[in-house]
Amino acid sequence: MKKRKIFHIFILLFFGAIVGSWMGVAIGTLLTDGVVKDFFLKSASFGWGAANGNWVDLNVLRFKSGLFFEVNFVGILGLGISWYFLRYFK
Repeated sequence: MKKRKIFHIFILLFFGAIVGSWMGVAIGTLLTDGVVKDFFLKSASFGWGAANGNWVDLNVLRFKSGLFFEVNFVGILGLGISWYFLRYFK
C-alpha cells in the first residue's frame, strides 16, 4: 500500500478549498438578490496582521506579517469533496 506524503494531501485540500470558494462566488454573482445569494456570498474571515501597529522593528529592518483566510460554505464543501477524493482514490 502506497503512503501519501503530507505535502500532497495539503496541496489537494488547499486547491479543493480554493476551487470551492471560487465556485461559491461565481454562483453567488449569477443569482438575483435575496437570501440564497447572501448565503453563497457570506464568508468568515480569520487571521492576523490587520492592525496598523503590527510592525516588527529590528532597527535595520522593519516588516509586517499577516495571513488571512476567508471561508464560505461552498469552500468548505469543496474541501470535503477533495477529502473524499483523497479517501476514494488510494
